[in-house]
Amino acid sequence: MMINWQVLLTTLGGGTAFLAVAAWLIRTALDQALTRDAEAFKARLKADADVETEKLKSSLQMIAFEHQIRFSNLHAKRAEVIADIYSQMVEVEQHGKRFVYVEVFNQTRQQAYSETMNRLVDFFFFLEKRRIYLPENICNLMQNFVDTIRKHVIRTNIYEPIEQPLNEKILEEKIKVIQEVNEAFEGSIPAARTELEKEFRRLLGAEHVAKVPASEN
Repeated sequence: MMINWQVLLTTLGGGTAFLAVAAWLIRTALDQALTRDAEAFKARLKADADVETEKLKSSLQMIAFEHQIRFSNLHAKRAEVIADIYSQMVEVEQHGKRFVYVEVFNQTRQQAYSETMNRLVDFFFFLEKRRIYLPENICNLMQNFVDTIRKHVIRTNIYEPIEQPLNEKILEEKIKVIQEVNEAFEGSIPAARTELEKEFRRLLGAEHVAKVPASEN
């Protein structure tokens, strides 16, 4: 079918009108194409965003899981360290107690004294390497535990062998040392172990176990 452009131009009012119609048709076609492209772009963008969101969720879940595993391992390690420290505390305390109550009176006193002091030094360095696993107040308590035993072992080694004090002052000092040694090994030294026991139970979540109320009659 042949288009009579002359008739069409006459109908549309000349070339200007034709160009206007053509421009309108072209703009309409472009608008439709852009609309289709925009819708496709938004759909593709949403799909990409959904994929990235799922990746992020998966990554966060993995990080949380890894953190939980590391925390659980650290928790178990702390419990192991505290148990080791407690075991050695018992041994160190018994070494000190055996010296001040038994070995200080034996002929092998100096050998026993050296062994006891060496045991205290070993325990001190054992603690220093594990301070990071303990709260500051427990570290201070452990330091005081070592210092207290060391001080009383030294004082016992000095004063207890004196059988005939040269004067009243020395006798009074010896009696004072004996009293303080007894008080320490019956009081402050075992109390340090008790505090470590509490820390261990707190770590295990057993410190605040609810008591079952007695049933009413």
